Amino acid sequence: MSTPAGTISPSTDAAPNTDEDVRWAGTPLATEHWLESAGGFPPGGIGTCGAAAEPGAVVATARGHQLTRGQLAEVLAFAEFLAGAALGADERGQVEQDVTDAFTDSPKRALRSLRQLAGGVDRVGRLSPIGRAQRRLQALTTTYLLELRRQSDGQELSPLMATVSRYNPVVRYRATAGIVLVADALAARMEQHRLVLSLTGDAIEAPPSLAEHLLRRADESGRLEFAELAGSELRLLFLRAWIRDLGDSDLASVRADVARALTSALDVDIVVQQVGYRASLDVVSHGDESSPF
Repeated sequence: MSTPAGTISPSTDAAPNTDEDVRWAGTPLATEHWLESAGGFPPGGIGTCGAAAEPGAVVATARGHQLTRGQLAEVLAFAEFLAGAALGADERGQVEQDVTDAFTDSPKRALRSLRQLAGGVDRVGRLSPIGRAQRRLQALTTTYLLELRRQSDGQELSPLMATVSRYNPVVRYRATAGIVLVADALAARMEQHRLVLSLTGDAIEAPPSLAEHLLRRADESGRLEFAELAGSELRLLFLRAWIRDLGDSDLASVRADVARALTSALDVDIVVQQVGYRASLDVVSHGDESSPF
């Protein structure tokens, strides 16, 4: 029986170093997620371009303290890590100017904040993709919660997070639970749909109504379901790792299970969630993927 185009199929007897390419051709796994890249930062961003030129070069001094080019690069890398995209040249220049202004106003306070980011690019590079997704979820949650509290006090978003928000804004917020749902998480859940449906060869393009459906579910959900949706990028990375690691017979079994579930499902998203839970439990049970930043 032939395999539908775009279906995740068992591996063939391809030559070494080409088997994985053949196995995932035409599926969402054929394209690397940016958190799976060698450095773990968005393509074209500061984190993927190596060390800053002359990182020790002093760009500003204030009351006996110094701000260096390398410290500015760490801030930019952190912003792009949260944004999930490389910033434009004008945006980078604006972030650098904002950091420099903050340093000039209060060098000690600015340097305390900068020390928390020191070495972050190297640390992210040493994490697994799942570890990076965990770190990113933690950082987005912590940072946005602080910003939302500032807004509730009548203050504007900080310049750094205003930049991040243009790429990855908060779309829902549970103040009582301390959980934020960002645009990237919603996109990751939609990508999970594409990936799960590709197991059976169904159309892998998410319907236009899916985002609205997920947001309605978020509005009506309890705390645990809302938190699960907020962590969709982490779940996606688990799912991608799990499927790649399946042997031929296990992959065939999963495909059959998903096909049966989809036949009777009233809500495809429930099937997607169940497959995601299964993947997460299996990956965690076979190894520690919880390395902190």
